[in-house]
Amino acid sequence: MATFEYQALNAKGRTVKGVTSGDHAKQVRAELRAQGLIPLNVKSISESAASKSDQKGRPSRRIKISTNELSIMTRQMATLLESGMTVEETLSAVIKQSEGHKVKTVISDIRSMVTEGYSLSDAIALYPNSFPEIYRASIAAGEQSGTLDNVLDRLADYLEDSHAMQQKITQAIVYPIFLFFVCAAILVVLIVVVVPKIVGVYEDTKQELPTLTKVVIKISDFMVNYGVIVGIGLVVLVVLIRLLFRQDKPKLWLHRTYLKIVGLRKMVQNIDSARMSRTLSIMVGSGVPILSSMRASQAVMTNRVLQQDLQQATEEVSQGVSIGRALDRSGHFPPLLVHMVSSGENSGRLGHMLEKAATATENEMQTRISMMVSLLGPMMILIMGSMVMTIILAILMPMMKLQEMVNF
Repeated sequence: MATFEYQALNAKGRTVKGVTSGDHAKQVRAELRAQGLIPLNVKSISESAASKSDQKGRPSRRIKISTNELSIMTRQMATLLESGMTVEETLSAVIKQSEGHKVKTVISDIRSMVTEGYSLSDAIALYPNSFPEIYRASIAAGEQSGTLDNVLDRLADYLEDSHAMQQKITQAIVYPIFLFFVCAAILVVLIVVVVPKIVGVYEDTKQELPTLTKVVIKISDFMVNYGVIVGIGLVVLVVLIRLLFRQDKPKLWLHRTYLKIVGLRKMVQNIDSARMSRTLSIMVGSGVPILSSMRASQAVMTNRVLQQDLQQATEEVSQGVSIGRALDRSGHFPPLLVHMVSSGENSGRLGHMLEKAATATENEMQTRISMMVSLLGPMMILIMGSMVMTIILAILMPMMKLQEMVNF
């Protein structure tokens, strides 16, 4: 029985989408009509989602589900498997509980493949955009060891922690950006709207203007005459810079520069080290070989230099070097992480120590983010306030001078 996705009109004339199973498209259309729906499009998921082939020649899919949806789905699967349900029953229950169309589509197709005899790890491997490498490798290890429910529980914790950390980073960035744009908008209004109106009054008096006022007037004239061109130029410049730093060599140079800036260095190291150690702890704890775990962990890191360091460390470990020593040689990983990895290797509790290292690194990172945000806000207010005050002084100084002349 295959899985189909459909579009149909309901009794109110609205288009509805869904996923259902059937032997062929004709049968699905008949079932939709029996439900009072008018089928518009019925297509097999394997036909609509197939885009390329994996190493075994099977069609892979481009559908992507969000990290939050994947986290919820994984938690549901872990809970259902722990209750004693089979994999197929679990997938069927997840389909019924899921609200997102993409999740239903992906899980329905995976359930169909599991019913046909695919393993769960082989089925999800056909959705590389939805399931990261850590997910696929951990599921495969869980199937081999018979601990799939425990592995899914670990993955759910990992995804929830990753999503929470990403939200904290986003929230920390949003406030300064919002504050910058509000202050910039105030400055633009003052320079483009307020200053030109005041200038007309000063021109009628024909008095000598202070130097500060002259500078502000020239800036205002420039913004009024060429502001649109400057704005367009800045947008084009930003786009060109983004395109430039998508290239490998410029991107590597930029990421290497990040690691040379004092305030930014620790932040980049902590973020990527926390992701790497958390991923390694999940995979090692799930029974994935250490070399495969280290290779998969490279994908969760964002800094190219640290990625290359981990790649080099993986090669050294494959030649017999200890993990702690291999990480230490790069000089870019936090000493705390290196020491805890070495301790875990010596004590035989590598997965546990990696998890503790990830937690410690994440806590340090959150502390640094909180400090930066608490300092950045007042600093931006002080800088923008000084600029606004400068413009106001430039406007008021001629008025004060004119008042003195009148009183005299």
